[in-house]
Amino acid sequence: MKKTFFDLITSQLSLFENPLHNYLAMTIIGVVAFAIAWNAVGEIGARGESGSILHWIIRIFSFVVIWLVLSILIIIVSFILNNWIYVLIIAILVTTLYILKTYADNNPDSILNKKPSFSRHNLK
Repeated sequence: MKKTFFDLITSQLSLFENPLHNYLAMTIIGVVAFAIAWNAVGEIGARGESGSILHWIIRIFSFVVIWLVLSILIIIVSFILNNWIYVLIIAILVTTLYILKTYADNNPDSILNKKPSFSRHNLK
């Protein structure tokens, strides 16, 4: 019954559109989730039916968490690969701002630290 519940939850999860890649990834995630659950229940020392239930709860939770983390990583990587020019421009701008801020902090007499003075006489 516990295995059926596990399969019911995890069969809906998918990482890739390619069935072979998806099957391979889900198998690896399943093995890692099994190892996490096995070690956690072994450390706790639960045996019998309570150990089995605890094992399946930990296994389902760890499987879903690992799947979620990998899904988010895949989305981020695919976004970066699809929009690499925008990501590169933003990275250059952020790096430039960081360099200017560091320079301004290290050189108090820099022009970057000068406050503009606006007065009525300067605006004419």
